[in-house]
Amino acid sequence: MSERFPSQTQDKFTVRFPEGMRDAIAERAKANGRSMNSEIIQMLQDAFEKEKFTDYMLDHSMEEIVSSKEGLNVIIDQLKKIAENIDDKKPE
Repeated sequence: MSERFPSQTQDKFTVRFPEGMRDAIAERAKANGRSMNSEIIQMLQDAFEKEKFTDYMLDHSMEEIVSSKEGLNVIIDQLKKIAENIDDKKPE
């Protein structure tokens, strides 16, 4: 019986990149110490989280957001992500 690696059971999807995008992703992945696959997954996750944050902000008034624990946690989570991105971009 052969063992399967987790990656063999995950969904796969072929993507056609516009000219130059593959190289741009490869450079970004290298700068972040990731594989191209991991970089693309991270970019997609970031986009979904940003969309979720934007939708939350649009669906609630600022008064509702700052006066609720949930709203403040949403803002704090977003600020943490921004801080992580800033730390990642600092020159060594």
